[in-house]
Amino acid sequence: MPPSGFSADRLRLKRAALFLIGLAIGLVMVARSQVSGDQLNLLARGWLFAEKGQLIPYGLPTSAGGNSPGSLTSLLVGLPLVVWRDYRAPTMLVFLCHVAAYLLLDRTLRGVLSGHGRTLFAVFFWLNPWRLHFSGFLWNANYLVMFGALHLWTVRRQRRRASFWLSFVHVLAIGAMMQLHSSFVILALATVLLAWRGYFKPHWLGAACGALVVAGSLVPWLLAVRADPSLMPSGTGFLGRGLVLLFPLVRGVLYWLRYPSLSFSGTGNADMTTLDFASTLGSSTDAALVVVLGFLTQIVGPATLLLPLLANGWLWRRVRRGVLRRLPEDASDRCWLLGYVRWVFVAMVVSAGLSPTTIMAWQGFSVLHAAVLAVVLYLMVLGHTRLGRAARLVPSLYAWLAILLLVAMAFGAPHYRVGGRHAHAIALRADHPMLPDLGIDRVGSVTIDSVNGWWPDALPRPAAPAPDRR
Repeated sequence: MPPSGFSADRLRLKRAALFLIGLAIGLVMVARSQVSGDQLNLLARGWLFAEKGQLIPYGLPTSAGGNSPGSLTSLLVGLPLVVWRDYRAPTMLVFLCHVAAYLLLDRTLRGVLSGHGRTLFAVFFWLNPWRLHFSGFLWNANYLVMFGALHLWTVRRQRRRASFWLSFVHVLAIGAMMQLHSSFVILALATVLLAWRGYFKPHWLGAACGALVVAGSLVPWLLAVRADPSLMPSGTGFLGRGLVLLFPLVRGVLYWLRYPSLSFSGTGNADMTTLDFASTLGSSTDAALVVVLGFLTQIVGPATLLLPLLANGWLWRRVRRGVLRRLPEDASDRCWLLGYVRWVFVAMVVSAGLSPTTIMAWQGFSVLHAAVLAVVLYLMVLGHTRLGRAARLVPSLYAWLAILLLVAMAFGAPHYRVGGRHAHAIALRADHPMLPDLGIDRVGSVTIDSVNGWWPDALPRPAAPAPDRR
């Protein structure tokens, strides 16, 4: 039973209100999204497909060298441009993927969580600043949330009975994620661990067919690598780097704890905290807001880590007997979900330990839902204790602070403004038909510099400027 004061109708209204607030903020972010180097690299692939039918068989350059395998990047960016020739069209698809991910997760959890639990999930996942901030601009990592939702859905639906099509989709989703980001390894490991411990029953023929489709989609990439071996991710560092140096492994654990919190500080996350309102509200208002928001992000934000820390401590204290024990056939849905969260966490820790590079915040976005569920399940239990009143105040406080920070990000974060502190700007070596065709020439962050300019790797290199003979 839910704690007193939580009627079904009231909870439905709360979830609807939270959904509409997140939807409105996200749409503002999409409308205000800016263009920089990564966005131009992606848009170039999509424009070549929409304009010339050319499918680039590889994605963005990776941190390990080379490029991501496969043509999915060109399709995800190019198909929206066929419908709407605007640089924000692919970004709208990213945002719609986040909407679909939330709706799919909410539907999947409907039979496991109470109405109160689903409302908590709406607060900590749908209004999550980590998720919403990365839903409003174009970037390959921003698609990962959708693959996490597909992972939970296909695993949950196969808890008791294997399904050809669900296993096919499950493997296809992981293979598609591989073409966008190397962090697909987290979901792949989670799949192995969950199947091993009896959390779902894969249909091996369906999984094999999914793997065959993924392999077939990589044939053009393999041919491209054969012609140009530099496209193959070569790798920096070494396998097991996190286990040896420890810091990369600890960093993976810290990001798991930070996803349900309001702690965004750090060099790699400066785009979320470097806010500037001078161009929209004036320098004096900007100075005041920076002080207030700086207090929230630098002092209040880190303090909110206490909640996920307590939640994860509670999550693992509930393991009374062997951690490696298989899930009993008669285990409740709640026990199943608790185990799912634990094994996904293990997959993230193992991935962080084995990764040859140090994990960054966005590499765990595919398991953000699982990190959030640890907090949701903890607060649901806490609501039935003598701390129930405090437990009911926590999500309300989180929601109001998250909304305040999200509105600030929508108008002051570098991805959603032109100019100001830590602004995103890119100088191109030459003009190109793609710029006016997609409205990029009207974006203040893109300029032309024929001498020192940069150029997207998918577009043919422009001719070098003629030397000055004066």
